[in-house]
Amino acid sequence: MTRRAAALKHFKRVDPHFYRATLSHHASPPIQLSKKRTRTELLTSLVSIVISQQLGTAAADTIFARVKKVCGRKLSPESILKTSPAALRTAGLSGAKLKTLKAIAIAVKDDSLNLLSLKKIPETGVAERLMGMWGLGPWSVEMFLMFALGRGDVFSPGDLGLVRAMKTIYGLPKNASRTSLLAIAEKWSPHRTYASLLLWATQDSKGQVFTAH
Repeated sequence: MTRRAAALKHFKRVDPHFYRATLSHHASPPIQLSKKRTRTELLTSLVSIVISQQLGTAAADTIFARVKKVCGRKLSPESILKTSPAALRTAGLSGAKLKTLKAIAIAVKDDSLNLLSLKKIPETGVAERLMGMWGLGPWSVEMFLMFALGRGDVFSPGDLGLVRAMKTIYGLPKNASRTSLLAIAEKWSPHRTYASLLLWATQDSKGQVFTAH
């Protein structure tokens, strides 16, 4: 049984309301998650996630493309570090995101942040290592776990798209608590990542969701 089939079977059993509400997106999953990542791919994903903080998908994609271009079209610790702050700011980076990307590049270059090792450790360990970097918080870690490492049971209660989708589907109040969101999402475990993809899809008529490059 595929991951998608197992997830849908689980949702139908434990949360039939969610299963019915997302039915139109079951046949075409928004993306396929992959665990096969090189160091360069993991770094590229992390850069994409940093750029996407507090931005819509279209704006983030535009800035990511510009940043990649000014870095010589290939993102590496060396290309990021040698690119001037002025060029990165012109590409659309805020001062805070610029600081974060430079810090990540230094850490990856000197191996104080070994991205490949993150593939082999539990989510709590990934969070501890990434959140030790300036500018990386829970949302960034959750997106990295989902889209870069392909972890199947991740939920991001701070993601506005997920929150909006859940409020619509479950008729939750505007001030629904984090605890209530987590309680609903707990039912979807161990398939919370796929549930998140379905929630994002319900928020966009084109089925486009954030994905780290």
